[in-house]
Amino acid sequence: MVIKVLILSFMLLIFLGCKGKTPKSPKVEKSIEVVNPYSIKDSEKLIALTNHFIHLELVLQKPLFPKEPKEPLVPKVKKLTKGKYENSEIFEARIEDERVKRAKNIKDIEVQYSKSVKAYNDKIKRLTDEYNNELSKKHKNIKSITLSSMQKAYMVVYGKPYLANSLKYDAENEMFYGDVKSTKGGFSEQVAIKVPLSEAENFEKDLDALKTEVIFNYDGHRLTLNKIVIKKAEKSFVAVLSSVNFNSEDISVSINEGSLNLPTTPLISSSLSMNSTKHSIGEVRYSTDPEVAKLQKQKFELERKSREKNQSIKREVKLKKQREALEVQIALLQQNSGGIDDISKFLEKSKIHKIDKTKWLFIVAIENYEYTDPVAYSANSAKQFKRVMKKRLGILEKNIRTLINRGATSGKIRHNLKDIVAHVKKGDTIYFYYSGHGIPVPTQKNAPYLLAQDMSPQYVADDERFKLQNIYKSLSNSKASKVVAFIDSCFSGGTDNQTLIKGVAATRIKPKKVTFDKTKMIVISAGSGTQYSNKYDDKSNRLFSYYLMRGLIKNNSNTSRLYDYVKSNVQEKSYEMGESYEQVPVYDGNIGLEL
Repeated sequence: MVIKVLILSFMLLIFLGCKGKTPKSPKVEKSIEVVNPYSIKDSEKLIALTNHFIHLELVLQKPLFPKEPKEPLVPKVKKLTKGKYENSEIFEARIEDERVKRAKNIKDIEVQYSKSVKAYNDKIKRLTDEYNNELSKKHKNIKSITLSSMQKAYMVVYGKPYLANSLKYDAENEMFYGDVKSTKGGFSEQVAIKVPLSEAENFEKDLDALKTEVIFNYDGHRLTLNKIVIKKAEKSFVAVLSSVNFNSEDISVSINEGSLNLPTTPLISSSLSMNSTKHSIGEVRYSTDPEVAKLQKQKFELERKSREKNQSIKREVKLKKQREALEVQIALLQQNSGGIDDISKFLEKSKIHKIDKTKWLFIVAIENYEYTDPVAYSANSAKQFKRVMKKRLGILEKNIRTLINRGATSGKIRHNLKDIVAHVKKGDTIYFYYSGHGIPVPTQKNAPYLLAQDMSPQYVADDERFKLQNIYKSLSNSKASKVVAFIDSCFSGGTDNQTLIKGVAATRIKPKKVTFDKTKMIVISAGSGTQYSNKYDDKSNRLFSYYLMRGLIKNNSNTSRLYDYVKSNVQEKSYEMGESYEQVPVYDGNIGLEL
């Protein structure tokens, strides 16, 4: 999980206070209904502060490296002059003696420098290994770091959780019903707590002595509320989320004559899982005939299971809507510089293309790399690109492979490329989209490589399967009749006006030309020659990807029209950014292909 600096700055200013005008929150389109159990403001704080704590936990002070050993100088030349009382033989002997001394001196200097270099290299390697190992440990422990960060953030935003005093006890089912709230407000959940009958009275005696903990789950992508634990002394009670409104009732029996032999009459309880309806539990009367009562209880049990099944379906639908709405909200929060992604607005007005089973889409996008700098907005552009392609070209979900961030490791890219190539048939079309770093390898005449999420720019050439030449070869040699590739990456050694390759600072590398079957394939790339690809802060997208999606939405039905639209808009916008940001998209291959 990588935190965007501006989001953190924005959220932390809310907590710590700031002078002057309060920054405006990202706008959510009116058509999006955000279903959230807490206020939008509090959940924004919770997300931002959790990310902030994670960032602090992952910060590792870089080692203090020693100074490089200074390269020694050759000893100064010693000038010898033949003495007045010195014959040639004696002078030659003195010269030879000085030569021997000078050679020994130079050898001693070389040996000493060699020792200094070795000591320096050994220390650099040790410090580097220690740093990388420590960093690796932190990243392997990301799950517990994330959970503990969420606990800290919760305490800051909502305060200390506690069990409210208004508890109701269902003795038949040995269940307390109540509310868990927080000292700062903004958090309130109905819960059901399983407490045995023998402990119920003692449990309720001193509620102030109870310790309440809110526990979260982390699935590798997001945090969700899991359960609430109530502790009393050394014992823990699990409080599950519930929407049951339990009403205790007085039960009285009128005895006219004889003695009573009543069967057990428990109250029927609804599911304790979260659901959208409210239930009041009343008295249930069973027959005094044991056999009839047994059948009645079976009937009630079947009815209860039926209700739970219906509630589960409704709950899943509701939770799905909540997840989708929150994902939209989080995506907006992750945008830098207040830029608003308006692709959804344009896409909403466009026509839906009929389903076409012959079309395949392979998306690879990496915003957050393991060993190098991020590529801003790559993840957002990829997600939006998928929506555009599905609607405008009618691509089936099962024909799409989407690899984003940690889903775009070297292994997953190799597997999914093989998988999609194995499934396409003659007459099919493959659309390939890549947004991430492109690396030219100087030792291979600047042959361009794609950089997977878990690969280092320094060692990208270790796996030639990621050479752009080989990626294109796999696609163009497939059974597909058409291949259309969109590459939102430059291969000049950097992105967003920043270099990636050590030793390359002020210059940009011109990548080696890539060949492929140009009769059935076209590649439209973000930039040409030594240009960098740019981000588009105003729209929270990659610049090339933004106008590529706008072009597809405008119904540019062939690659020629689409390229003309993308080139003119990207070129114009990059000029506005400044001279060093110049970006002119290029194409290679069959420009006459229909989309």
